[in-house]
Amino acid sequence: MEIEGVFPPVTTPFDENGCIVHDHLTENIKRWNETDVSGYLILGSNSETVFLNDEEKLEIIKTSRRSIPSSKRMLVGTGLECTKGTIEFTRRAADCGADVAVIITPHFFKSNMFHEAFMKHYLMVADNSPIPVLLYNVPSFTGLNMEARTASALSSHENIIGIKDSSGNVEQLSGIISLTGENEFSVLTGSSIVLYPSMCVGAAGGVMAIACVLPGKCSDIIRLYKDGNHSEAKELQMRLIEPTLAVTSRYGIPGLKAAMDLSGYYGGQSRLPLLPITSAEIEDIKNIFTGAGFL
Repeated sequence: MEIEGVFPPVTTPFDENGCIVHDHLTENIKRWNETDVSGYLILGSNSETVFLNDEEKLEIIKTSRRSIPSSKRMLVGTGLECTKGTIEFTRRAADCGADVAVIITPHFFKSNMFHEAFMKHYLMVADNSPIPVLLYNVPSFTGLNMEARTASALSSHENIIGIKDSSGNVEQLSGIISLTGENEFSVLTGSSIVLYPSMCVGAAGGVMAIACVLPGKCSDIIRLYKDGNHSEAKELQMRLIEPTLAVTSRYGIPGLKAAMDLSGYYGGQSRLPLLPITSAEIEDIKNIFTGAGFL
């Protein structure tokens, strides 16, 4: 299975009481379906997955599956800290319609998580998963970085089809692409700030927060690159930098949801302990997107 193109990491709509609003999730996905996105990441970091219990996760998968056409891939974050739990939850997600399992690096016991531990974990998960596995490296959240040599070693497994690398390090990304080139292995960036340079070194696409707000613009960068319109692709890449920073490192998920609200999607609230975004912060986000020509 080849994974390429743009995949919004779908947010979880909550109301003011912290309850999941499935109707809004459905509405968002139906609107994204009208764009050129290749599919979705359900239960990724931007879904506030760490705040959800297993039953809530499964209900979100079911709601999403009903709204996502078969022409678009449904990637689902199923990685847990322990290998056994990851296998069990991956099977349950597959039963609910997941196409691909996205497995984050275990990270709680950081000093014990290294190449050999990752190899054992991912190979056992891949051996027992009924659906293909996509590795997920996100050092900003886990405090750990999966080395290119680990991704390369795992890429030879027939059920491990790629990696979402959210390090934002194009040098590392190019190293992974170089080392895995002989295998059918999709390398996706997790940072829209480096989407264009990632495409230039051979990435297959990206799973990026800003795609929840501007899916068409992210798809445009890939299209422009493939068409050889590099100057336009670079110009659009530069315009995306400040909006991306606003909804990631500056204001995080509450900021991403505010930007979605401003763009006609349903962002809504986040769950505590993520604090609500302030009126001044919303105004700043609005000014950033307006200044970049996206509002």
